[in-house]
Amino acid sequence: MPKILNNLLGLFTRNLRSNILIMALVAIWIGFGIATPTFWSADNIQNVLPQMAIIAIMACGMVFVIVTGGIDLSVGFGAGFVSVVAAALLYFGVIDGPLQSLFPTLASARLELVTMLITVILCMGLGLLMGLFQGYIIARLSVPPFIVTLGGLYIFKSGILLVTQGKSLFISSNDTYKFIAQGLIPPLDGFILAALVAAALFVRVFLARARKLKYGIALSSLAVDLLKAGLFAALVMGYVIVVNRTFDGEAEESLRGVPLLVVIMGVIAVLMSYVSTNTRLGRYAYAIGGNREAARLSGINIRKTILTIYVIMGALMGVSGIALAAYVGSGTTGAGGGYELDVIASCILGGTSTLGGEGTVFGAIVGALIIQSLSNGLQMMNVSSNVQYLIKGLVLILAVLADISMKKKRA
Repeated sequence: MPKILNNLLGLFTRNLRSNILIMALVAIWIGFGIATPTFWSADNIQNVLPQMAIIAIMACGMVFVIVTGGIDLSVGFGAGFVSVVAAALLYFGVIDGPLQSLFPTLASARLELVTMLITVILCMGLGLLMGLFQGYIIARLSVPPFIVTLGGLYIFKSGILLVTQGKSLFISSNDTYKFIAQGLIPPLDGFILAALVAAALFVRVFLARARKLKYGIALSSLAVDLLKAGLFAALVMGYVIVVNRTFDGEAEESLRGVPLLVVIMGVIAVLMSYVSTNTRLGRYAYAIGGNREAARLSGINIRKTILTIYVIMGALMGVSGIALAAYVGSGTTGAGGGYELDVIASCILGGTSTLGGEGTVFGAIVGALIIQSLSNGLQMMNVSSNVQYLIKGLVLILAVLADISMKKKRA
C-alpha cells in the first residue's frame, strides 16, 4: 500500500498542471453545488456538456494553432458564418426543393435525411475553404496569423450579415438536421457506448505499457495505470447513468439518453489527441512551436505543417457551425460572437502556452468545461453578465500567473 501511495504521489507531481486543473474543476463544481443545489440536477448536468461542446470542438484545433505560435481570432464568426449558411440552405429550401422536383416519390423522412447530409457536406466544405484561405495567406505569404485571422473575423461577420439580411433564419422544416445537436442516444446504446469506452481505456493501458517495454522505457505502477483508467471509466459511466434517468409518475422526457453532440465532441477530441501524440503532424507542430529555426534545420516543412493545421481548424469551425445551427435551431445575426474568446481561454486555461510548444487536447477540453461550468453556475446564481465576464477574466489571468510561477520553480 505505501508503494502505491508513493506511485500516486509521483504521478500527481509529474502531471502537476493537469492535476491542478482537474482539482480546480472539481472545486468549481462543489462550490456551485453548495451555492445552488440545482447545479447538480440531472437536467443541468445534461445541458452543460452540449453547451460546451461547440467551444470544445474548436478548442481541439486551436491547441495546434497556438502550439505552433499562431492564433485564430476568426473561429467565432467563422463558425457563425457556417451556421447561418446551413440555416439559409434549409430555410430557403435550396436543397430539398430541387430534390423534391427530381425525386417526387421520395419519402419525407428520406428527403430530410438526404437534405441534412448534403447540407453537412457543403458546410464542411465551406469550413475547409475558410481554413485553406487563411492558412495559405499565413503559411505561404508569411502574413502574421493575428492580422490574417483578425481580417477573417471581419470578413465572416460581413458574411453573416449578408446571408441573414438582419433577420433570424429558423430551421423548422428539418428535424433530422436538428437531431445533430438536439438528439439523444437511446439509454441502452448509451450504456453500450460507455462500456466500450471503459474497455478501450483498459486496453490502451496495456498497449501503452507494451510499447514502453518494446523501447526500454521505464514503466509506472500497473495499479496506478489501472486506477487512472478506472476513474475515467467510472466518470463516463456515471454521466451516462445520470442522463439516462427517468422518473416514475412525472417522466422527464428530456433526460433519456446521452446527447449526440457530446459523443461527436468526444470522438473529435480522441482523434485530435491521437494526432497530437502519434502522428508526424503533431510532432512537427510541437517542434515548430518549441524552436522554429531548429525545426526548419531538421527538415520539417514548416509552411506545409502550418497550412495543414489551419485547414484542420477550418474543418472544426465547420463542425461547430453545423452544430450551432442545429442546437439553436436557427441562424442569427450574432451567431458565434465571442466564441473565439472562450475557445482561446479554454486552451490557455488547459495549459497551452501562448509562446508555443506546449499544450494538450485533454487540457483544452477541461479548460472548456471550466469556462462553461463558470458561466452555467454564475447564471444559475443570477449573477449579472458584467460580473460574469469579470470573474472569467480574473480566472484566466490567475491561471496564466500560476503557470508562469510553476515554470519559474521548475527552472
